[in-house]
Amino acid sequence: MTATVAEPNGARARQTHYWRVRNARTRHRPQSAGHTWHIQPGHPGGAYCDLGHELDPPAHHTPTLFSRSRPTRSRRDEQEFRGGCLACEWEGPVHSGDGFGDGDNEAVEDAHDHCFPGWRTLPPITTVEDRWAVPRSRSRWAQLTAQYPTGWVDRGAPVVAWCRFRREAHTPPHAGRPRYELHVTRPSNDRGRRPTDQGALF
Repeated sequence: MTATVAEPNGARARQTHYWRVRNARTRHRPQSAGHTWHIQPGHPGGAYCDLGHELDPPAHHTPTLFSRSRPTRSRRDEQEFRGGCLACEWEGPVHSGDGFGDGDNEAVEDAHDHCFPGWRTLPPITTVEDRWAVPRSRSRWAQLTAQYPTGWVDRGAPVVAWCRFRREAHTPPHAGRPRYELHVTRPSNDRGRRPTDQGALF
């Protein structure tokens, strides 16, 4: 019986291991790569790499998302998620779910609790239109981020926005926005009326 080989810890090491399995550079079957923890495609640090840690880690804590599939007795694999950090070996608790806001959202939030403790108190963007308009306006962006803790913007602190619907999936960084967009529930006392705080802010 072959002993199970323990996976490495830390986002960068796990991603390297995942690609080594996928490219048949380990004793594991390449088809089993999805069962190892790896950075979810589209999330920070998820670029191709199976030759080791060729890049230095970030100088500050940087959130990302791990995922893996777990075989079950049914035909459908179970999905698991956990938060990770590209700058250290921190890893969050495991969350099960289908993705698209179920399981993955909780893991992304754990990662931000590690990298940006207190992020839930950041000023939210309250309309869908402003999700795009505010970051593109230099003056409005400056007004919003003036309320962030010192240094957080340069470290990639998230944009917080009110959800459009229940369990709206958090959006990972992309070329047009180098930070996560985290979707939070609109306060119950603000439902049914247009918020005034956004207008007052801008």
